[in-house]
This record gives sequence, structure tokens and C-alpha cells, in this order.
Amino acid sequence: MKSGTRTGLLRIAAIAALAVTAAGAPAAFAAPNDPSAPICTMSYPVPVEPFQTPAVSDVFATSSNGAVDLKLHTNAGTDFAYDQKFTVNWANITTGKSGVADTSAQVKGSDNTLTITGLPTKPGRVLLNLGVFNHGEGPNYTNGECSAEYQVN
Repeated sequence: MKSGTRTGLLRIAAIAALAVTAAGAPAAFAAPNDPSAPICTMSYPVPVEPFQTPAVSDVFATSSNGAVDLKLHTNAGTDFAYDQKFTVNWANITTGKSGVADTSAQVKGSDNTLTITGLPTKPGRVLLNLGVFNHGEGPNYTNGECSAEYQVN
């Protein structure tokens, strides 16, 4: 066998191995649902002029028996209280089922939790579009958004 042919075959084999590795990468690196790790994080300014103080919300999820519970933990970034609405728009890729839900509360300080429980998603791959909508005094509004895919048991 000529040296050029062998080199060509080795290159083809190397490219094929990389293609298989790349194609399998998402499954290999997909971690199981970890309820202690946020599924997404949203950052936004506090709804107080001049809108320079940062706030952050982490979303956590747990599932069982085909239902999902969501917990939003917010560091409001200020001791000034403001209204916060937590929303979810979800779609189960496996079943085609979809829905929406929301909850709201006043937040201030570093330790605020809003929960949405019992989303009837059914088991499967579920896409979650999550948002927070914040209202301060008068016409002051800010928001944050994030999306995540979640495997429901």
C-alpha cells in the first residue's frame, strides 16, 4: 500500500471518529436533573431609578409523577420593596402538551422565594420559558428572561 493511501485512510478514520464523538457529545455530557443547581439565572436592574442596581434570580426545578415544581430565588438587590411576578410558559416536546402559570409577591433584600407547584407537564423533555417582571413605584418596570430544557420524571 502506498504511503499516501495509508495517510488518506488514517485521515478518514480520524474524521469519522471525530464525527461520532461530536454527534454523541450532548448525550455524554447531559447531566441528570440536580435540584440543588439552578436551571437558569436571570439578571436585571432593580426597578428604581436610575436603574443601576443589579438584581438576580435563580430558577430551580424538581419533578415527580409527571409534574414539575419551580422555585425562584431572588436577591432583590435593595431593601426597597417592589412587586415581582414569576411566569412560566412550558411545552412538553415528547407529548405536545403545553401550559402557562405565574405567581407574584413583593420582594426586597437578598432572600426571596416564589414558587409555582404542580405543573402537569407529564414525563418527557420539557422546554421552559421563564420570566420575572418587576414593578417599582410609578412607571418603573424591569424584567428578566431565560429558557431551559428539563427532563421530567
